[in-house]
Amino acid sequence: MNKTLRIVHLNASPAGGAFVAAQRLSESLNKINGVNSVHLVFEGQSGDYQLWANNWIKRKIAFAKHALEKLDFLRFEKNKTIRFAFSHAPFGIDITKIPQIKNADIIHLHWVNKGFLSLEGIESLILTNKTIVWTSHDMWPFTGGCYHPRGCENYENGCGNCQYLKSPSSDDLSKWVYSQKHKIWGSGEIKFALPSQWLLTRANLSGVIEDLQKTKMKVIPNPIDVNYFRPATSNERLESLESFGLNANIPTLMFSAANLMNHAKGFQEFKEICTLLKAQGKEIQALVIGDSRSMELDLGISMKHLGFVSDLSILRKAYWSSNMYITTSHEENLPTTIMESLACGIPVAAFAVGGIPEMIIENETGYLAEKLDFTNLANSIYKHLSLNEETIKNICSNCNLFAAEHYASDMVANQYLSFYLEK
Repeated sequence: MNKTLRIVHLNASPAGGAFVAAQRLSESLNKINGVNSVHLVFEGQSGDYQLWANNWIKRKIAFAKHALEKLDFLRFEKNKTIRFAFSHAPFGIDITKIPQIKNADIIHLHWVNKGFLSLEGIESLILTNKTIVWTSHDMWPFTGGCYHPRGCENYENGCGNCQYLKSPSSDDLSKWVYSQKHKIWGSGEIKFALPSQWLLTRANLSGVIEDLQKTKMKVIPNPIDVNYFRPATSNERLESLESFGLNANIPTLMFSAANLMNHAKGFQEFKEICTLLKAQGKEIQALVIGDSRSMELDLGISMKHLGFVSDLSILRKAYWSSNMYITTSHEENLPTTIMESLACGIPVAAFAVGGIPEMIIENETGYLAEKLDFTNLANSIYKHLSLNEETIKNICSNCNLFAAEHYASDMVANQYLSFYLEK
C-alpha cells in the first residue's frame, strides 16, 4: 500500500453490538501498516473514539434530532411498543464538511439512526464520491423502515401494508421510505458487508438494492479479540465466581440483553427455562446482565443481577463464572455475546433465529431450539449440565477453537481491508 488508507467508522451511540463491532474493527485496522482508522460516534459518553456531540450545544442538538424523529413518528406508529423498532430517518446532521469525512478515503457506516444520519444525510455522503462501505447490523438498510421484519416479507416487493403502522396501506410510510432508499442507495456506490449468511440472503431478496450492488455484497463476521476473551484458568474462574457472590458448586446460567424489558430479547422465555430446570430437580443459579429499570426479575432461583455492563473486565468475569450462556432472543443477526461466550470456552443454548445457527454446532459448541420452544431448549441445557466432566471439557475447547477460527479480530480486519480495496 503506497499511501495511508484513511477510514472513518460512523455509529450513532457508544452502546450495542454495532458499536462494539466497529470499535474492535477500527482498533484492529490500526494495527495494519498503512492504515489509519478513526471511529466517530454521534452522541453519548466519551471514550476511546471521537465524539461528535462533545459539548453541551451539540449534545442538545443530538437529543433534539432523536426526539424530533420519534415525535414525528407518533402520527404513524401502531403503538408505543414499536417506537424504537422502526425509523423513517427524517432528521439528522450534515457531516460532509467535518475533517473526519473530508480526510477519509473510506466512509464506513455501521448503525447510524437515532437522529444521526437522515436519508438525506446518507445521500450527501454518497455524493462525496468517496468509497462507502456499510456493515448492516440489522435489516434497516433493506426495508421500508423496520430493523427486523418479524416474519413480514413485504420488503421483497417494495413494502407497504406495514405491520408497524397504525394505518397500513399499499402507499403508507414504509412504501415511501422504501422508494426513497432505492433512489438514494442507487445514486452512487455502496458496498454492503453482512455479518452473517442469513442477513446476506435477506438482503438479496430486497428490492431496495440494485442488482449490481448485490453482486458486490460480502459476508464478513464481526471481530472479537480472542486473546482477551479466552477460557479462564481454574483460579480465574473461582475468583470471578467469588467476586459475584456465586456458589462454585452450582451451575451458572448467564443471560444478557442491553434492555431486559425488550420483549424480543426473550427474558420471559429464560425465566420459563429456569422454572422447568428447577422442576426437573436441577439446581442452578443465574447471572443476569442488562438494564431492568422497574421490571421484576424474580427467576425462582438464586440470581445475581449486574445491571447494564460496559466494563469488559466485568463482562469477561461474567463469562468465566458461567457454565452456559443462554440467549432466547426472538430476532438476531450475529450476536456479539455469543462470540464472546464461545471465545471464553462457554457453550451456548439459543433459539435458532437469524444468523445464530451459523454460530452454533449442535452438541459440539452448543444447542439450538426452534424460536420460542423453551421446553426443548431447557431439555438440552439439562442434558448438557448432566454430562461428565471430560465431555464438557471437550465441548468448551470446541467453543474456543470455533471462535478463534471464525471471529479473530486480525483476520476480520484483513478481510475488510481487502473489501475496501475491491473495485
